[in-house]
Amino acid sequence: MRRSHLLLFCSFLVVSPACSDPPKPAKAQDLDKIQPKDGEDGGAALPALPEGPIATVNGVEIPNAKFREIYDLKVKKYADRGRDIPASADRRYRKSIGERLVYHEILKQESEKLGVQYDEAALKEREEQQKRGIRDWDKHLERRGETEESLREMYVAELREKAILDKQGKLKVTPEEIEEDYQKIKGNWKSDQPRVRASHILVPIGPQKPDADPHAEPEKTAPTPVPEGTDEEKAKWEAEAKSKAEEFHKAVTATGADFATIAKEKSTGPSAAKGGDIGIFTADRMAEEFSEVAFKMNVGEISKPVKTKFGYHIIKLTGKWPAGELPKEALEDQIISRLEQRKLHQGRRELKEELLGKYTVVDNIAATLGPEPERKTAGKRPAPGDRKGGALDARRRAAAEAPAEEPAADAPKAAADEPPPE
Repeated sequence: MRRSHLLLFCSFLVVSPACSDPPKPAKAQDLDKIQPKDGEDGGAALPALPEGPIATVNGVEIPNAKFREIYDLKVKKYADRGRDIPASADRRYRKSIGERLVYHEILKQESEKLGVQYDEAALKEREEQQKRGIRDWDKHLERRGETEESLREMYVAELREKAILDKQGKLKVTPEEIEEDYQKIKGNWKSDQPRVRASHILVPIGPQKPDADPHAEPEKTAPTPVPEGTDEEKAKWEAEAKSKAEEFHKAVTATGADFATIAKEKSTGPSAAKGGDIGIFTADRMAEEFSEVAFKMNVGEISKPVKTKFGYHIIKLTGKWPAGELPKEALEDQIISRLEQRKLHQGRRELKEELLGKYTVVDNIAATLGPEPERKTAGKRPAPGDRKGGALDARRRAAAEAPAEEPAADAPKAAADEPPPE
């Protein structure tokens, strides 16, 4: 297969500095003027919200103000468009926000009973990751109808769930499970070419163009090649990038340095969150300059800065294998990660059901929701195999069972000018 030297990058993250005390999105004013009217979207206006606590969990009150802080922002999105909130949307917001706050309080109380703490370092990393690539964080919050605090509480709740399940031993992956999964997926990793695994730190050249879509996820903010400019500007950008890359190289090769930690802090691209890991790949999957260096390295070795069309890369080789099947050791961390995520997903569903049946909840929002709206039927639903997306769903399920041999999004991939062999 012919190889092109064109480099493609799928993702690029720009770290937005977090404010120490960010302003909160403005709430809607005169909410009584934008409440739904009778008959809107087929439903009657809902009763007024309670003035006191919106719920109690084992006798602990959830303040009305905590509910309104989120609810008012949801309503404001309609007011800003000069619209009254439809009764159906009002009902949905009341129900979801109330249930969310109740479950957060349950998780807090259960964590205290079990004596488990959520991972504060993971919380900080999650918050930093969410802000990467977002140019205006306050507008992002306003679009979502959330505050910085309400988002933080959602992250904390997820981390509390994980801590509780870990305490219960429900996330542990056994050697037998690893072996079983390896036997299922090892054939997907068979190749007639040698492979390596690497991490990198990327330093782009020149100013980067932000994504044109302000609603795009951070991971979809793509790096650009060296931007247009005068020869003098390009020379300046080149010198700055090279100098920075050499600085980072000196840092990662210093005695006791941790490449992954420095990559998280300094690298550009989504792989930074994973310590620069771009996965396992064959030489033809990467740009020629990148592969030429990587495949000559020994495991554990760190390269000097390698220039590609998109910048300078400092490469650390973390694995190297001949053609054929990959050994279990090469895939073990991916297998463990996938099995842990599967256990976490299942465990969260079971934990929520268990805790909601265990705690005494008085829900004062439920009385304001009115009757459940009737669902309109649109005839017989097609069987799963007959649905338009059925084949796609099947492929997604299959992909979840085995890791794809795909480098990280910000890896310097080589553009294929012909389809890959079957």
